[in-house]
Amino acid sequence: MRSLFFLTILLALGWGGYWFVGSTAKKTGLESWFVQQQSAGWVAEYEDLTVTGFPNRFDSMFTALDLVDPATGWAWSAPRFQILALSYQPNKVIAIFPPEQAVATPEEKMNVISERLAASVHLEASTDLGLSEAILEIRGLGITSSAGWASAISEGQLSVRRSPPDTAPDFGYEVALDAADFRLPDPLKRAIDPAGLLPATVTPIFLRMTPVYDAPWDRHAVEGATPALTALNIQNLSVTWGELQMRMKGQLEIDRLGRPEGELNLVARNWPDMLDIAVAGGFISADLSNTLERGLSLVAQVTGETSTLDLPLRFEGGLAKLGPIPIGRAPVLVYRR
Repeated sequence: MRSLFFLTILLALGWGGYWFVGSTAKKTGLESWFVQQQSAGWVAEYEDLTVTGFPNRFDSMFTALDLVDPATGWAWSAPRFQILALSYQPNKVIAIFPPEQAVATPEEKMNVISERLAASVHLEASTDLGLSEAILEIRGLGITSSAGWASAISEGQLSVRRSPPDTAPDFGYEVALDAADFRLPDPLKRAIDPAGLLPATVTPIFLRMTPVYDAPWDRHAVEGATPALTALNIQNLSVTWGELQMRMKGQLEIDRLGRPEGELNLVARNWPDMLDIAVAGGFISADLSNTLERGLSLVAQVTGETSTLDLPLRFEGGLAKLGPIPIGRAPVLVYRR
C-alpha cells in the first residue's frame, strides 16, 4: 500500500511537470508567432494571453486581439478568442469565437455577431501542420457591413477532411456544407432579384464536393504560395430558394489558367422563372432568354415535366454550354494572393 501511495505521488508530480512544461511551450509558441508576424510588418497585438486547463487541457485565452495583414488590407479584432486542446492531443484544437467580433477589408468594415461560432481543427502530427480535418459550426450568425448591407444564417455546418492518399490524386479535400435560412447580402439579393419575387432566405443548402489541389493545405500554404485547384468533383449540390430548386453533380478538370473543362449534370425545377429572374437582374438579355426558353422547352419535353430541366452544363475552351446552347464564358476558378 505504501509503495502504491508513493507511485501515485510520483505519477501526479510527473504529469504536473509535463503539463507545466507543455503549457509554457504552448504560450511561448503563440507569443513567438505574434513576434514573427510583427517582424513581417503585420499589426499583431493582444492585451493578455493565458494558458489554463490543468491537468488535462491546454486552454489558451486571448483578450483584446487585433490582427492586420498589410499585404491584403484585411483585419480582424475580437474582445476575446479561445484555443482549446487536450494536453495529450495538442494537434487537435477547438477555436471558440466571441459573440461579437469585427472584420475589415480595404473596402468595408463588418460587424459579426453569433450565438455560436466554433471551429475544430485536426492537424497532422508533423512540422508542416497539414490539415487533416476541420469543422465549423454556426448558429445565429449575423453580419452587418459599413457598406450598408447585412447577411445572416440561422444554422450551418461546414466540414473539410483530407481525402485518403490512396483514393484521390494529388491533394483532395472532402467538403460538406449544410445550411439553413441563409439571408443573402442585400445588394446581392437586389441584383439577383430586383423585382422582389423571391423570399429573403435561401434554405436549405446542401453540398458535397471534393476539390483537388497541386499541393497540401498546411502552414506553407498559409505563409507562402497558395495551392492551385486542379480538379473539382461535385457529388451533390442542392439549393432551394422559394419555389426554385437546383441540383448539380459532375467532375471538372481545371487548367493552368483556372478554366474548367468537363461536364456537370444540372437539374433545375421551375427553370422558366429562373430565366425571368436572370433577365430582371441583367445577367442575360431578353433575346438570349427567348432563345434559351425555346431551346430548353424542347429539351424539357423529353422528361415529360416541362417545368423541370435535366441536362448537361459543359465547359470547354473557356466557354460554357447549357445542353447544346452556348451561354457565355466559363468562370475562372483560381485564387491568387
